[in-house]
Amino acid sequence: MKCCLAFVLLAASASGALLRDTFLSRSNAQSAALSAQSQALDHVLQSVAAKLEPGATRDFLKTLRLCAPCNKLERIGEPHDGGYVTCMDGLDQGLAGIYSYGINGFDGWGMEMASRYKLPLNEYDCTNFNAPAACSGCDVHFHGECILENNGSPQHLYKTLTQQLQESGHAKAQDRSLLLKIDVEAAEWKIFSQEPVENLRKFREIVVEYHWLSKEYEHPLYLEAVKKIEQAGFAVSHLHGNNYGGGLQYFGEYRIPNVLEVTYIPKPAQGCANNIPYHVSQDMPNNAGAPELDDAWLPKKL
Repeated sequence: MKCCLAFVLLAASASGALLRDTFLSRSNAQSAALSAQSQALDHVLQSVAAKLEPGATRDFLKTLRLCAPCNKLERIGEPHDGGYVTCMDGLDQGLAGIYSYGINGFDGWGMEMASRYKLPLNEYDCTNFNAPAACSGCDVHFHGECILENNGSPQHLYKTLTQQLQESGHAKAQDRSLLLKIDVEAAEWKIFSQEPVENLRKFREIVVEYHWLSKEYEHPLYLEAVKKIEQAGFAVSHLHGNNYGGGLQYFGEYRIPNVLEVTYIPKPAQGCANNIPYHVSQDMPNNAGAPELDDAWLPKKL
């Protein structure tokens, strides 16, 4: 009997310990989840409550405000990553060529624009030498090289935009006669900051993917870059957050995607328009398996 009683007491003790451990595990998990939610909420509240002081970050964010309306937006290129919302207003007249940087073996945007408008297409990539098959009847030139900032040290397979325009026959192209798409993994900041304004004015539209907006210590450089684009007469027509590049980044009361696609067109003579939509029907997530990012929240005045 003593043996059996000891067994029962042991079993009861083990069962009690199991129930206690289960309860503690669930309690700890719930506590951890509540703590994480509290921290996330606290982060958002502090971000919204804090006022961003004047400086490079605030000035940089101000330049990304939606400003230039477009009557005809289309998604050009791939259904997800590689596709870009592009303003098609007036592109059927006065264009001389297309420049597409950072294609990584595919260039749906460049090919579709070249096919539609019967324009020569120059593609550039020094990290992937696989030239995409040219669209039917298109004049396509693939260059196994990358773009170099204007003051950069000469490198193998790198050339400045000035050199590339010369070699492609567009050194004397008229202002607003070229199209540019550039996705070069953060090299865009030095390129734009150092590029002569007269080169940028040759373009009618610039579609760029900006990288790593979370790097606040780089914001003085970013500000130089976007100010150069403004000096060339451009303003933001469309923004889209790339959901491959991380979530929203908070700076005081403002927020912006870490990787951001921006469509620039000439700034309206009458100044910025109001109520330009952030999300449009042509937007698609870069990563099809993840939801789109929420809207950016930016200063209201340039």
